[in-house]
Amino acid sequence: MEFVNCPCTGKTLDRLVRPAVLTLLAQDPLHGYELLKRLATMALFHGRPPDATGVYRLLRDMEGEGLVASDWERADRGPAKRRYAITRDGLTCLPLWIATLTNYQSAISQLLSVAQLSLRPPTGGSP
Repeated sequence: MEFVNCPCTGKTLDRLVRPAVLTLLAQDPLHGYELLKRLATMALFHGRPPDATGVYRLLRDMEGEGLVASDWERADRGPAKRRYAITRDGLTCLPLWIATLTNYQSAISQLLSVAQLSLRPPTGGSP
């Protein structure tokens, strides 16, 4: 089995994009392109840019849920750009994500400890 596209590589952590988007938008409103660039710098993406189509779909979903809002920013030159900002509900949601991620972190630490122990050869005892 080739493990290049296996979930064990961490490529299926898409659900973590949601708190990442909220975190970045809590810092500043951003155009979609700039949001994608900043997401790409996060360790979550291992230096690879996120799937733009998926991120824009997520932004649309989050806007429908009231977590982000967007408007069109018109420029003197070039096309208008959609700018995204976190809403009051998004700011309420972000601390809940922080608590959830903290719990995940603890659970993952425990899982790692057990997994690492399971790879150690048995000591003593009879076969």
